[in-house]
Amino acid sequence: MLAVLLLATAQSQSPLPAPPPTPMHDITQVDAAPLGGAIAVPLPERERKKLARYDIPELAGSRQAIGSQRIDGRLPRPLVDYSAATSDIYQRLSIFEGGLVVVEVSGAGGTIRKKLIIPDDALKSYVHTISPSALAAVHDAELSKPRDARRSLLRAYDGQNYVERQFDPMARMPKALSDQIVPLQDLLRAIYQDRAVTNTVAGYMPKAGDQLVGDDKKIYKVVRVVNDKIVELHCLSQPTIIYVDVKDLYNYFIGTPGAASR
Repeated sequence: MLAVLLLATAQSQSPLPAPPPTPMHDITQVDAAPLGGAIAVPLPERERKKLARYDIPELAGSRQAIGSQRIDGRLPRPLVDYSAATSDIYQRLSIFEGGLVVVEVSGAGGTIRKKLIIPDDALKSYVHTISPSALAAVHDAELSKPRDARRSLLRAYDGQNYVERQFDPMARMPKALSDQIVPLQDLLRAIYQDRAVTNTVAGYMPKAGDQLVGDDKKIYKVVRVVNDKIVELHCLSQPTIIYVDVKDLYNYFIGTPGAASR
């Protein structure tokens, strides 16, 4: 039996507010969805209502990382690298010159890979707080060693050189290290929750034949776009048709098939 869903019922949770205006782009600028991936962690209803009223402050002024992020033809140099692993989840956040931030999270809920560009003032703040000299002031003797499957690493770069500290993420941290870790954890949490600036489907203008991966991990094909506003999509694995407003696509889709089609 054919199921036809309107955009309001395309997923169980209500849409988040539209992201700030962003330059429109085609399917070639939409990232591939990771295998078994998601675009954001599920939020309690109270948090979703809060997000509907307020911006996420850690992402204020950030913009999409669309296309190549090379600088003068080369890859951007790393500035800060933070990772934390337990038996259940692995998370990593890397900050590069130019303000590029890349996040990867994997665990029982699937894989999240995201990127965005933070504004210059935010970049300067992170690099000032998490510098090689600040990290060098944290002595290994103050830290609880990684144990079992628990391991965290913080690395601050100075050109080709870097300073790093490894420690147990569940143990109490000295203040000098906590002052550097907490801002990164706040940024990581904000990126987890965001569905707009970190989703390259935002600002995407669909055309017939394009394929997208939904939050339900199914692949949908764009059949037509009515008046550049309403998109008709057909599920490729079951007889389902959904209709979504172009500006709301980022609420329901996480990328192009790529790895998700395997």
